[in-house]
Amino acid sequence: MTLTRQDLSPVRDGRRRRPASRGWSLYLQVVAVNTAIMLAAALLLVLSPITVSFPVAAEQGVFLGVGVIVIAIANAALLRLSFHGLAGLVRRMENLDLLRTGEPLPVRGGLETRALIAGYNTMLDRLETERRTSTRRSVSSLEGERRRIGQELHDEIGQRLTGILLQLRGLRDGLPEQARPQLHQIQSEVRATLDEVGALAWQLRPGILDDLGLRRALEALCDTLRAHATARFVLHLPARTPSLPSEVELAFYRVAQEALTNAVRHAHASTISVSLSARGRRVALDIVDDGTGLADGTEEGAGIRGMRERALLIGARIAVRSLPTHGVQVTLTLDLPGSDGRS
Repeated sequence: MTLTRQDLSPVRDGRRRRPASRGWSLYLQVVAVNTAIMLAAALLLVLSPITVSFPVAAEQGVFLGVGVIVIAIANAALLRLSFHGLAGLVRRMENLDLLRTGEPLPVRGGLETRALIAGYNTMLDRLETERRTSTRRSVSSLEGERRRIGQELHDEIGQRLTGILLQLRGLRDGLPEQARPQLHQIQSEVRATLDEVGALAWQLRPGILDDLGLRRALEALCDTLRAHATARFVLHLPARTPSLPSEVELAFYRVAQEALTNAVRHAHASTISVSLSARGRRVALDIVDDGTGLADGTEEGAGIRGMRERALLIGARIAVRSLPTHGVQVTLTLDLPGSDGRS
């Protein structure tokens, strides 16, 4: 079964929709409680031998005081019940991160509080939709530009460097013997530059992802990094992977690319584990390194924020955490509407 972009849209179960207005407003509840208590007090005065005289007797003062206390307690309990849930709403608003919105707040409390929380949940829904749409446009534009630059590097720069190598080879026989070592050095530099340009073009435009799928693309990515780093790569990739839309495979690939690049260049890891699993309707990518880890108290950099945007774009969940000893673990998880195998 091949998934479409529509299949990956987050499923809404209605928890963030504004609930139908039910019950009384806080104003009406306070008025009703106070009116009921005053009516009860008036009936008690009418139907009982208790009277209030001037000056007020001690037992009459006690009766009035008890009535005032009952009214105050009833109002306090009513207000507490009505405003229940506002504290959680305030905490969520103070710590809101559009890349990690989390679950919607439960709608509870009085009528006004329920309406406020429901409005907040609806606002989050709208912000998530707008952010996802904006991210999809920016990512599509970015990938298109990367593809264009990669093509230019491969077709233009690569061909020019290849032409220079051929010209240098043709000049070799006509040069004196003492100039040939210098020519050989120039040829080596041009070959190294050609290799770098090819590797850069491949990173910008991973054609293998479209041709052979995510598993082979991850293998090729690790091979490329292995050639430029001393880290040891341990791969745990399944023989068959689910058939995923191109934007999902690209998101998984870009997250892996960013995580592996950080582990090699910045964390100076010596061992990096890359695991891709597909169990039932869940596909998970797990990358663990033994590098320097994340510094405590520092804000997330552009690389990690970019990974979160990729995850948000396809409706996946991503966790980036430092390990207890040292190193970082990056886990990207996507729940699919259905699964199908592909070699």
